[in-house]
Formats: sequence, C-alpha cells, structure tokens
Amino acid sequence: MFLRVICCAGIYACLVLPVWAETSPQSGETPSPARADKFDGLAPFVERVWAESPAVRKAHAALEAARARAEGADRPLHNPQLELDAEQTGVNTTSLGLTQTIDWSDKRGALTRIAGQETLAAEAGLRGVRQRIAIETLEALVRYSTAREMLALAQRSSRLMEEFVAAVKQRREAGDVAALDVTLAEVAYSEALMEQAASEGELIAAEAALQAVSGLTLAQWPALPEEPAPPAQADMTLLDSLPELEIVRHRMEAARARIELARKRAKIDPTIGIRAGREESDELLGLSIGIPLFVRNNYQAGIRAASHQASAEEQAYRDARRRAAARLEGALGRFSSTSRAWEAWKATGQQALQRQRELLEQMWQARELTATDFLIQAKQNIDTQATASRLRNQVWQAAVAWLEASGQIERWLGLAERNQNTNTNPGETEK
Repeated sequence: MFLRVICCAGIYACLVLPVWAETSPQSGETPSPARADKFDGLAPFVERVWAESPAVRKAHAALEAARARAEGADRPLHNPQLELDAEQTGVNTTSLGLTQTIDWSDKRGALTRIAGQETLAAEAGLRGVRQRIAIETLEALVRYSTAREMLALAQRSSRLMEEFVAAVKQRREAGDVAALDVTLAEVAYSEALMEQAASEGELIAAEAALQAVSGLTLAQWPALPEEPAPPAQADMTLLDSLPELEIVRHRMEAARARIELARKRAKIDPTIGIRAGREESDELLGLSIGIPLFVRNNYQAGIRAASHQASAEEQAYRDARRRAAARLEGALGRFSSTSRAWEAWKATGQQALQRQRELLEQMWQARELTATDFLIQAKQNIDTQATASRLRNQVWQAAVAWLEASGQIERWLGLAERNQNTNTNPGETEK
C-alpha cells in the first residue's frame, strides 16, 4: 500500500511540474574553467558576441577605410609642381618655376560629397552587421531554450512512464489489471525513452549552433526575457532607420553626386605657372597659363553613364523599401497572431491543463480509470504541454522576425543609445 502511494505521488509530481520551471542545469554537472562565464542579462551577452565577432570587426575596418577615403577626398585635388630649367649654349640660361593646376570647378567638393555618402553607408553597414549578429544570436538562443524545455518535458515523461510501469506492476500483482496493461505501460516507457534521446540530440545540436553564432562556450547561457509585446499597427517610419535601406539610400545619393562629378570633369582646370631665372646677366621673369582642350574626349559619355547608374540605384532603393514594408507588415501580422494565441493559453489553457492533472491523479488513485485510459489521458496532457512549448517558440520566432524587419533589436535590448558612437572599436565593449 505504501509503495502504491509513493508511485501515485511520483506520477502526480511529474504531471504537475510545469515544463518551463525545469530549465536549470542538471544537478551534479560541474562546469570546466573554460565554461565559467555567465551573463546576468541578454544585453551584456550580445555585446560580448559583438566583441568576439569577426564580421563586426570586418565591418568596423571597412568603416575606418571609408573614413580614411573621406579624409583623402577632402584634400586639395592637385599638388604644385616645381620646375628647374638649365640651358647652356652660347648664352647660359637658368630658371626656376612653380606651376599649379587649379580645381576651377570644385571637383574636390564633389569627391568629398561622394566619400561622405560612402562613409554613411559604411556606418549603416556596421549597424546592419551588429543587428544581423544580434538577430542570429537571439534566434539560436530561442532554439536552444526551446530544446531545453522539450528535453525537460521528455525527461518528465520518462519519469512518469517509469512510475506508471511500477504502479501497473504493483496492481498486476494484486490482480487488479491484466497482463496486457503491463505490456502497454512498458511500451509507453520505451517510447518515452526514445523521445528523450531525440530531445537530447536536439539540445546538443541547438547548443552547437549557439556556440557557432556567438563564438562563446558557456557553462550557462542567458535566459530569455519576457517576450516583446507587438505594436497595434506597423509604423512605416521605422523603415527609415533600417540599416539595409540606409545603405541603399546612401549609395543612391553617392551615385547622384557622381553625376555632378562627371559634369565637373567636363570643365577645364587651368594650370598657372610662374618662372624666374637669369640669362647671362639679365634677369628672367615669366608667367604661363595652360588650358586643356576637350577636342578628343568631351566626357559626355561619363555623364550619361553616371546618370544611368544613379537611376539604377534609385530604382534599387524603391524596390528595397517596398520589400521592407511588406516584410514589416507580414512580420507584425504573424507576431500579433501568435501572441494572441499565447496570451489565450496563459489565461485559460494553463488553468484547464492544471485541472486535468488534478482530476487525472484523483481518478487514478480512486481506481476510476483503467491503465489504458490513464495512459491516454497522461500522454494527452504531456502532448498539450509540448504544444504550448512549441507555441512559445513560434511566438519568439515571430518576435525576432519583427525585431529584424523593424530594426528595433538594439532598442529592445537597450543598446541603441550606447552604440550611437560608431567610433568605438568592437573589442572595447569587453571592458
């Protein structure tokens, strides 16, 4: 009798414990020194991922290169030229001259504007890489968290079936159940063990993917915070801050500036020179001016090419913005739908599942259920919990998709203001 009570209590405990409450590391697991890092929140974890990311470092190097090109573009376009002339004939002549080509049409200004737009595109590229890395990390963390929940549920199911086998065997000895019920319980236990093994494999794969994305190996990965709440409607002004759209927009502005540069190249840059010297006992002083003649190349083809390229970049921007708007609308619709389902589950489904657990345990102890009926009800209860875990995973996937489509991942993490200054080297975020 005492063993029967213990078995029933174990079965009830396995049913009642919610799956998301059993996500701590298994007891007895001692992390190695190389896996001792822990993070109290998601934001510090993402910052560390940025610091370790070669892609972020590459984008930062590209930004520094663009800034160096912008600095060079703002320098004078032509350097002065020093000329020394010596002639020895019947009359000895020596002169020293200095010539300077003048940027008469301000090509330097056009080059500076092009380089400025390219620098802004590189800054947007750095933000885009950061956001992409943060999104990939969050997606991997969601997958890992879901795999942990599913493994915890599979372990609970295995314990439940193990206790169920013991209880059925106890009743079989008392002559209360048939031999087929014992066999059915043992088959269910074997199935639960196989599902647990599959869940363990999924967790290993999810953790490997998280390690690959983050570049870190941790003893304890950060927990997911509360899911972000979807907005009432899509805010299309968010598209203006999307890094991928900023990159295309700055490329379009740079292409427009190249039209201006092509037109300026079709204008003359005169060269003025001054020369002083001596011819025997006479002093020499001369002034020269050189004007290029655009008779073999008038640079009109370059102007047409720049104009067509600017038109192509403008159409690329319009196409990218249209696609981004559709992606934002679709992501918000999916996010809102899954969030409503999740909120409904938390409001009513959890309570109903809890009542089912209690009634199931009471009826089993009162012998009002056969072993087969109890097994069917218990598996249905566990399957419902698994469905709830998968729904939570879908909510997170939809949330991540919306954060990516709206460009709000850094703001949601609380890192937007901290990363406004793009002069910071990625490696310095560790300090």
